[in-house]
Amino acid sequence: MTSERPALPGPPYFFLSYVPPPAHNDRTPGDHWVRRFYHDLNLAIDGRPGDRLRRQGFADFMVRPPEARTERKRIALAEAEVFVPLYSPAYLNRNDSRREREWFRQRLIRAGRPPDGDNILPVLWIPSPAAVHAPDQTRAVAMAADVEAYAANGMSALCRLQKFQHAYKEVLGRLAQHIVDTAEQTPLQPAEPPTGPTDLPSSPTSEVPFRAVVIAPEQPGDPGRLNGRSDTHAGRWRPFRGRPPVVDDVADAVQRLRMPMDVRDFVPDAGLFRACPGVLMIDPRVVETPDGAEAVQAAVDCLHSWVGVVLISEDARSGHRSHAVGLLDRAASLLSATTRPLMITTWDDWRTEIHDLVRRMRRRYLEAGPNYPPPGPPINKPRLWENPPPDEGVDT
Repeated sequence: MTSERPALPGPPYFFLSYVPPPAHNDRTPGDHWVRRFYHDLNLAIDGRPGDRLRRQGFADFMVRPPEARTERKRIALAEAEVFVPLYSPAYLNRNDSRREREWFRQRLIRAGRPPDGDNILPVLWIPSPAAVHAPDQTRAVAMAADVEAYAANGMSALCRLQKFQHAYKEVLGRLAQHIVDTAEQTPLQPAEPPTGPTDLPSSPTSEVPFRAVVIAPEQPGDPGRLNGRSDTHAGRWRPFRGRPPVVDDVADAVQRLRMPMDVRDFVPDAGLFRACPGVLMIDPRVVETPDGAEAVQAAVDCLHSWVGVVLISEDARSGHRSHAVGLLDRAASLLSATTRPLMITTWDDWRTEIHDLVRRMRRRYLEAGPNYPPPGPPINKPRLWENPPPDEGVDT
């Protein structure tokens, strides 16, 4: 990573468009790896042959003070020579990022240039399993389709992992050369900065949800809420006394991966996890209910390699230990021999295990899961506002 240098006069070589992390602040905005990629790309541009000192690209996290970020971003979007979007499932599903890209496309059309020509240089940041994203990903891979690690894992993985550093530098060099050639040989005239919302063409967005399903005895409780909507019994299940519902911890792990979350009570359905990764959480006490054992057995037909199974019983460490351990073993015996469920008896163990389990199930789905979306209407992520928040302007 390099220190900041003063921006040279004239339009920036490129505009970096990305999805900010779920939790960011004004002191260190932007994802660490996005920031490293931005700095490395500027260094690669500076290192291209030629007599001129190359101009930096624009990224909103470089703007100080934070209050100036929205206006500077608006102007840079109207002046940059090349638009560099970092494609990921979150980027391609968000109206805000797609609106930013669409405004730049309209700028190209007004300049008499193709809307997906050299002035838009997409980077495959994180691969998406959604079939509807395939055309965008194909364009992003085209720059380095022969670099296997890039096409398979995306630039985020190349940036992070030491074993991919050779591939990372190779792709970085190609991106830098493309930006320099485009900016120097066919410069794009600045346009009036965007002043209002940009209409998006009708284009389906699809998101793969992470599904959390619970098999547990019914228990009384007031209706809960998750992501602003009324939740099911599954969303209120508290196997650990005095602790929040366990789906809260699943939601925290899922949100870190920028995936939508779907919480359900279990119903026998062979397609329950067919189109998404997930976790099935079972209260062993359910096997003592009239239909509980049948429900656990029926769950076997719904499982895939990308579904984690967790048996949770705090009583297995209490004064009822003998009976609780028996229920744990009985519930586990109803599952298939290949399921290998986690057996959790303490809240600390649960908190330690769930984040790793969610990451592993998502990775398995990306590697082995089917194309998404399944038949039927698209799944849209609920939003808290239609317009971008005040400090993000025209952001992703």
